Amino acid sequence: MRPVHRRDAAWAAVALAAVLAAGPASASPQDLFGYGPRSVAMGATGASYGDDFGAVYGNPAGLSRMRTASLTVGLAGTAFWLRRDGAPFSADPSAATLIGLGLPIPFGGALRGRVSLGLGFFTPTDVVVRGRIVRATTPQFVILPDRVQTVALQIGLGVALPWGLRIGGGVMAMAGLTGTVLVAADATGRATSRIDDQLVATYAAVVGVQWERGPWRLGLTYRGPLVARFLVTIEARDLGINLPIFNISGVAQYDPAQLQFEAAWQHRGWTVALGVTGKRWSDYPGPASATTDNSPQPPDPSFGDTLVPRAGLERRWDFAGGTHVAVRGGYFFEPSPAPSATPSRAYMDNDRHVFTAGLGLGATAARTRFTVDLFAQAHWLAPRDAVASSGTLSHGGALLHMGTSASVTF
Repeated sequence: MRPVHRRDAAWAAVALAAVLAAGPASASPQDLFGYGPRSVAMGATGASYGDDFGAVYGNPAGLSRMRTASLTVGLAGTAFWLRRDGAPFSADPSAATLIGLGLPIPFGGALRGRVSLGLGFFTPTDVVVRGRIVRATTPQFVILPDRVQTVALQIGLGVALPWGLRIGGGVMAMAGLTGTVLVAADATGRATSRIDDQLVATYAAVVGVQWERGPWRLGLTYRGPLVARFLVTIEARDLGINLPIFNISGVAQYDPAQLQFEAAWQHRGWTVALGVTGKRWSDYPGPASATTDNSPQPPDPSFGDTLVPRAGLERRWDFAGGTHVAVRGGYFFEPSPAPSATPSRAYMDNDRHVFTAGLGLGATAARTRFTVDLFAQAHWLAPRDAVASSGTLSHGGALLHMGTSASVTF
């Protein structure tokens, strides 16, 4: 607790609460890029063929293909080149660590070799979760910049059944924030402030099924909506000025409910995957809430549902001695769920063409397999024009996501 000037404390509370509300509709990095080096490099596919720790997000049913334990660590970074009206638009670059674990469960009998567990972490190096508070009429990219600025955790379990069927389920988690700011007079009459906040976890289910016959693979994955909220309550007491209780609240990170269907063909080192993901963005509640009971409600975001087509390709060569080389590529088209900017909400977002690529190198020594993967995605934002309160608004740009990981299988 620290002393502050009474009038300054009161007006500070007013100023903070007066910043009404349009934090970005940021979502998790796995929703933006896919999860796991192989999936990221292959157009964020994997619902039909995934067989490593990345299946905790792509399709937990694929975890049942793992026969040996594995550990993966990696680094990833994202850089933005966003533009508004022809001028650069500031967006912080990000860096994150990637950790994955695959663990077959050593059951006996009918379950022998049929059940595996997977864990996945994506951890930014400098934040736990980021949510910004910006006026709805201020031009802002609502989907992209903060999506990579959150801790994400996935855990899943896969089970192999007869007749080529596999099923799986798991949980995704992100961090949210709640807190209070109390400005009050103490026993001596001095104004003091106290801040108390805490991180809270939010969860969503992910379930999937796979079916395989010969070289063909089919996969279906459902992911529930993942909503990381922030709520900070500001209250002023005994300061000689009557102030209402202010609520700075909204959605810091949001993943819509989604259903991904995919088909793949695997034969003699080739993997070809085609799929589509439906995202229910129309349920997005909006980035912020009213500041007080008498404040106007923020504008309806009016987001729409989207369909994301995906394609992935891999060619793998296996050599004597347990070495391999895999070359990967892919593409997906992510239509924007946000309507064009208007005078009441200057939300900027663009359709994105995403080109992906990757390289995998592996070797075996002393019955232990070592693998190094490189992966990259280039997102090109199709230019878009709109009419906002400041006049005609044009926006576009690009982003680049790159990373590397090392795995050991034993």
